[in-house]
Amino acid sequence: MRPAVRITLFLLSLAVLVSTATPAVAHEATDADATEAVARDLLRADPDTRSGRVDAHLIEEYHENHGHRQWNGGRGHWGHSWSTFKSQARQLREYLLSQDVALQRFSLVMHWAKVADCESSGRWDINTGNGYYGGLQFSLGTWGAYGGRGMPNQQPAWYQAEIADNVRTRSGLHHWPVCGRYYR
Repeated sequence: MRPAVRITLFLLSLAVLVSTATPAVAHEATDADATEAVARDLLRADPDTRSGRVDAHLIEEYHENHGHRQWNGGRGHWGHSWSTFKSQARQLREYLLSQDVALQRFSLVMHWAKVADCESSGRWDINTGNGYYGGLQFSLGTWGAYGGRGMPNQQPAWYQAEIADNVRTRSGLHHWPVCGRYYR
């Protein structure tokens, strides 16, 4: 997938996440972006951190000094707590990782889509009884030899494309003598 498309999708998903966050969490996310800068400032300002280590306690203290209190005993707002920020950051990382995996799978299927159109009219679940299965018409021998599990026609398109890519990178497109030319 083109880098510009990936960046656009990333920014779009980030915008959706930020727009659905509570105002307090969005405010905390702004401080989170500055956490690395905070760590650098702490390293320069505090002789105790000259070893190059800034622990969570120093960063937490910095945030508290800037009005971001822990949600403790009813003080402050839950959205301004360090634990809330860490939880939100973890959720954001998991979400972005899942989006990255989905984009990689989508891209892989798109590379093989024209081959599947040629081999099986784009039907990834086809089993015609001729000894070849799935959208890319795998024989069971080839499927198993390149890491495929189960029956090819019972696997999702991305998994079939992943195994096909293993075949392509290890031995070429000659496994699809007629339709291999449509790989892009």
